[in-house]
Amino acid sequence: MARQEINLGIVPGDKRGDKLRVGGRKINENFTELYNILTNAQASPVIAGKHVITEDESNRLAEIRVIIPSPGVGKFIDLISLIVRITPSAPPTGGLQVNPDQTLNVTTDGDTETRDWGFFPSLFLMTQSMQIQRMTPVFSTQLFTNTPVYVCLSGGENPKSGCAQMELFFLYRIIDPAASGGTPSGSNATLQVVQSFVNQSEIAIQHDLQKYPTVVVMDTTGRELISEITHESTDRMMIRLNPAASGKIIYS
Repeated sequence: MARQEINLGIVPGDKRGDKLRVGGRKINENFTELYNILTNAQASPVIAGKHVITEDESNRLAEIRVIIPSPGVGKFIDLISLIVRITPSAPPTGGLQVNPDQTLNVTTDGDTETRDWGFFPSLFLMTQSMQIQRMTPVFSTQLFTNTPVYVCLSGGENPKSGCAQMELFFLYRIIDPAASGGTPSGSNATLQVVQSFVNQSEIAIQHDLQKYPTVVVMDTTGRELISEITHESTDRMMIRLNPAASGKIIYS
């Protein structure tokens, strides 16, 4: 269910807003959905994991690497914590050399330029001594259905020189909304869908959700874009941007 907002009208007393009973129903339905998700999240065990990027692999950081596999159809990953320990090679080889604007992105759509969940800055990647860094979160509460977690270096360009071992330590939960009533059994509902786009001004989406979904359009830095959204039917929509941009569309 998409988040429901109470219509407050334009000015006090204009009688254009929702009636008390309608507003109360929206509040109850919003809280019911939140409690269902939270109840299931609390019941899900916390999983600890580790993924190692070796010194040899660190020369190919622009490649997309899966650090947490897809949890299964209709399930979600709730990433609680992600920490990286980097150990650069000893001189004369030394640590990684990347461009100042490059980041190691934590993403769920496999696009090297998006930071769905967070990133690690270039200064950390270029350290010349062992360091531990916690992920800088971006969309810490976003959950994506049946999707793994990736890491990749932005810019599509591998480090210019050097190498380092990177150990990623993470805590996460696997959430099954259907088990707690978050997604009705047998329905076509999808809590959230993410779709990437590159340098486009018009994006046609055939979502087949049988409703008019709530839509958010973000650029590659996580900034929300102003867009024109036309729902051509309950299964298809057209998104227009001016000027063209790259990023992702999140709809539910």
